[in-house]
Amino acid sequence: MLIKSRRALAASVLALTAAGGGSVAVIRAVTSPSSTLVAPSALPSPAGPAATATVPRGAGNADGAGSGSAGGTAPAGQPEPTTAPAVSNPASAAAQALPRSAGQGDLGPLPPGALPADGAVPGASPSIQALAAARASTTALPHSPQLLAQLAGPAGSGSASSAPTESSPAPSSPATSPAAPATSSGSVAASPTTSPSPSTSSSPAATASPDGAAGVSAADVSAAGAVVPAAARTLTGLDVAAFQHPVTGQYPDGQAIAWTSVAAAGYKFTAVKSTEGDYYVNPWAATDLAKAKAAGLDVTPYEFAVPNVSGGAPQARFAVEYSGYKPGARVLPLMLDIEYDPYNSTDHTNECYGLTKAQMIGWLGGFVGQTRSLTGQYPIIYTTANWWASCTGGYTGFSADPMWVAAYGVSRPPLPGGWHAWTFWQYTANGTVPGVNAAGTTDLDHFSPGAVGLINPGAQSARTGATVSLKVGSLGALAGESLSYTAAGLPPGLSVHAGGAITGKVASSAAAKAAVTYRVTVSAKNAAGATATAVFSWKVTAA
Repeated sequence: MLIKSRRALAASVLALTAAGGGSVAVIRAVTSPSSTLVAPSALPSPAGPAATATVPRGAGNADGAGSGSAGGTAPAGQPEPTTAPAVSNPASAAAQALPRSAGQGDLGPLPPGALPADGAVPGASPSIQALAAARASTTALPHSPQLLAQLAGPAGSGSASSAPTESSPAPSSPATSPAAPATSSGSVAASPTTSPSPSTSSSPAATASPDGAAGVSAADVSAAGAVVPAAARTLTGLDVAAFQHPVTGQYPDGQAIAWTSVAAAGYKFTAVKSTEGDYYVNPWAATDLAKAKAAGLDVTPYEFAVPNVSGGAPQARFAVEYSGYKPGARVLPLMLDIEYDPYNSTDHTNECYGLTKAQMIGWLGGFVGQTRSLTGQYPIIYTTANWWASCTGGYTGFSADPMWVAAYGVSRPPLPGGWHAWTFWQYTANGTVPGVNAAGTTDLDHFSPGAVGLINPGAQSARTGATVSLKVGSLGALAGESLSYTAAGLPPGLSVHAGGAITGKVASSAAAKAAVTYRVTVSAKNAAGATATAVFSWKVTAA
């Protein structure tokens, strides 16, 4: 595996992109209080006004894109037919779904230890195995080297002035980081930073007050002018890949992450790179997802998109199958990482994988539609304002998908076209996290202090007469927000209460003669007006 510091990596990438003729950009932006994290049946409801940050100018037409303008009129997450024709053949004949007979390999999900170091699925065709082997040093990375180079440069800094620190959030009291973390510009802080106490808000949006309100930005104010309650805390998380499992003499197969230490340091959620394209599965993903969840973190696997090897729908199927994704407790929606092509020097296309803007929109529509069909949820989209403007033309039709935006060195990240608010914000790639043996090279993220972040509990089942106690979790509640809950479609005898608890005794009438499946909708709303909805099934059988 390729192990480098992020600064060295960014430098080598600049040389790589210059040689390959490609440009660089970033992904994953997050802004003002967001709405639904899980909302398969309705558009998000922003808690604040449109973002006003200027989109950083980069490759492609970035003028005016991502400024928080109103979204399109197409159905949520689907391209508008008049402006987004479906991809007929995105880049080449290879850009088609690879059927199982084409050699994708053994059925997933695969157990830990079943994958080789290069992530090729056992039983895959020789061509897929060769592709996984050829790209092994890059697939191990959490993101494209071009992305890191872009975010480390001036174009990644946006127009705001200050950035959140990269220290670990303390679980109960201030603590000193074990090592001086690097700043978002790549330099090392002069002295160790002190981790914020949970009683102190560490909201990145509150680090500057360009609108005149001391310590409060426009992103913290609801449409009615109410400030997000002080009780709401910004949650900190991280995202990891095989890169965070360095190979050493002591650990020839890579060092495991100590997720209990990560949780003890105050981290509350994580995204784990699970798949890339339709040819790579992270050998560490199954272990990381299971152990992070067991340690108390909310988790999501993510697919690194490679749109010129197959269509969006096939890659969604690959991601769901090999990540073993299922909605449930502590499981966030599946994430799509869509960013600049890290292979443009070898596939001889460009930063947009050789797709036109219309083709890219069609590819994204295929991924979103297939993911919703398989999981019942909109996938999270991780990207940057620059990439989105360059490769989709600032398309506004995916605003129902939660936005995980990447932007470093800013107090308020710029948004891709169509999004009024961010749900997650990756604010640095230089984090040092207890339990992760990759000092100064771990991506750190914030959950929006104004978002609800309702977590879909997944399909449920019960017999008549059973006593039920089900907690519908929420990142917002975890951050200290006060939420009100409503529910519709619950089996008779059950009701939802404060804190998102569904309790009661299933009435005999719920399935008097035969099994009945109920379609349940749980909604939550915070004090700032943001709402979220989770829809799931509940099968009741007679006792």
